[in-house]
Amino acid sequence: MSPRHRRCVVLRGSADATRASALERLQTLEDARVLWVGRETTRFVSVRERGVRALVGRAFDVVVIDLHEGLDADVLGLACGMIWGGGALVLRMPPEGEVSAARDDELVVAPHTAADVTHRFWARFERVLATTTARDDAAVIGEAPHEVSGDADQRRVIDALSATFAGDAPGLAVLLADRGRGKSSALGLAIRDALARCPALRIAVGAASPDATAEIFRFALGAPDPVREGSVRFVGPAALAHDGDRYDVIVIDEAAQLPVPLLQRITRAHPDARIAFSSTCRGYEGTGRGFVLRFLEWARSEPRPIVELELAHPIRWDEGDPLERFVEHALALDAEPAAFDGIDEHAVEHVVVDRARLAEDEVLLAELFGLLVHAHYRTTPGDLHRMLDAPNLAVHALLHRGHVIAASVIAHEGALSPELCDRLAHGRERIRGHALPDTLISHGGFAEAGALRMVRSVRIAVHPSLRRQGLARRLVEHVHATYSPDLFGTLFGATPELVRFRRELGYELVRVGASRGSRTGEPAAVMVRAASERGAALVASMRIELARNLPRQLALLDADGEVSLEPELDHVLREGLPTRAPLDADTRRAIVARYVSGPQPFDAVALAVTGYVEDHADAIRALDARAAALIESRVRCTHGWERVAADAGYPTVAAAMRALRPAIRALFEHVERS
Repeated sequence: MSPRHRRCVVLRGSADATRASALERLQTLEDARVLWVGRETTRFVSVRERGVRALVGRAFDVVVIDLHEGLDADVLGLACGMIWGGGALVLRMPPEGEVSAARDDELVVAPHTAADVTHRFWARFERVLATTTARDDAAVIGEAPHEVSGDADQRRVIDALSATFAGDAPGLAVLLADRGRGKSSALGLAIRDALARCPALRIAVGAASPDATAEIFRFALGAPDPVREGSVRFVGPAALAHDGDRYDVIVIDEAAQLPVPLLQRITRAHPDARIAFSSTCRGYEGTGRGFVLRFLEWARSEPRPIVELELAHPIRWDEGDPLERFVEHALALDAEPAAFDGIDEHAVEHVVVDRARLAEDEVLLAELFGLLVHAHYRTTPGDLHRMLDAPNLAVHALLHRGHVIAASVIAHEGALSPELCDRLAHGRERIRGHALPDTLISHGGFAEAGALRMVRSVRIAVHPSLRRQGLARRLVEHVHATYSPDLFGTLFGATPELVRFRRELGYELVRVGASRGSRTGEPAAVMVRAASERGAALVASMRIELARNLPRQLALLDADGEVSLEPELDHVLREGLPTRAPLDADTRRAIVARYVSGPQPFDAVALAVTGYVEDHADAIRALDARAAALIESRVRCTHGWERVAADAGYPTVAAAMRALRPAIRALFEHVERS
């Protein structure tokens, strides 16, 4: 084994025993060289699972994870990329044969209990762990060498990028790589080389946050702190899209973390620039595939020439690293769809996949989960855990001679008690795993929706070489034929194609979300298909409410968005709505009363609240200055949240958003007292 290969050390026993064993093995290491993930506090860098993500960009000699608390697939995937070559992943685990059920409650969906949660994911993890060559329980754990050595692969990418940056012609470059391949260092070194050739270059470096660009600045300028002045500076993506400042070179790192429409806006706003986008194409985030599917295909159609680059060889550890192979296989990050040149229509069959078999059949699992990863930017290792073990989920597939060509994950939701529906409607409780009834109650204001039985489409994917052949329609129709709920439904980032696809299958739009997806830039759409008389009655009511509110909702979305809503999507969302019925004063008052005492977002009741505010505009003067300014700016003038926060004197958008409901409640209570 190479000295820069990483190992997996498994410690078995009780939580106290594995803690003591781990501390004994790590006693010679400095505090900052070890990341300890678990409930206990140690002298090392210690975080709970939810704190690991905040440490992205740092690297450690050893990462210790407490699996007595259960296996968080996303944390494991993230931690693997944070270990130096020559370092170790230490897993603290129960005795062999015991199952860690500490996370079962996270998969429980009412009316199920923890007893209904299966442990297929854990069993598969144990099988993979037992056979991996990364495992070395007897290894001496010491300091890792911290060597980072570029190779010919990285040099080729650096030369191509620096030539693009220093050139005169506009162009695009896209750099894709798995974790640990040195994307950020390559971008920084390319900037350094380009500046050596052309010192006058104006270069902007952008990312979802300034911290995410530290490695670029370290290699470009020798300092890890992003700067905001000088020839190379950090510039936020929104500023790049809107401010009008000109740059010769723009570099966007981890571009998959940004909405695709925002990336398109940046590209169009700088027609003369050389622009480079980088993305992790396989990792715990589950976003890189979507970047390739959505943005890269668009970029290839642009008139500017595009250079597509990949980094295959790791630089922080040696190629063939057994720990990387183990984690990728255990989390199905290496899953790929089956290969198809074509299909025989008569050899296609629909199946409800036996999830116990799915957990045991590695070929079936790779083909099915590989489809989901390719088709959805949101698919993460945690989704594999839920797909195998959550009691309310089911998996459907179309098979061609035994191989997966289309797959769908569905969730059984609803059938909630009237008491629970009432608590949800008044914001006194939240519910896990019932996404469709939760949004219809908490966001839409339809408390009666929770009692209905629902089947929600969670994911649907078709083999990339077989799309536009009616397979998705066929799979959805099989799902319809399998169940008899009151409603079928789905929630997704709205695009004209997806909205039309669902409409053709009998679904109707009943809600448009209050904000755009952080990575898609698209508003969330809720579409349902009635499958009973009760369902049809509810859909009719929701459609009337949507017809009233949608124009105002879209105006608010447009005011808030970093990019304008595409005209085609705007048209599709408005299409086919019933005639808008006016709201009388009593109905407006009832809706406002529900809003000020419940969880509904402002956008869902904007029409009623705006009418109520206009009816009682004189009463606004009775409020304190900030509340009055907030209502004037957001409700009466429909300004975007950044302008609203500034107008009302709030330090952040989040603070202004939190203050709107109390401000309207103060107005409502003043009017009611008068």
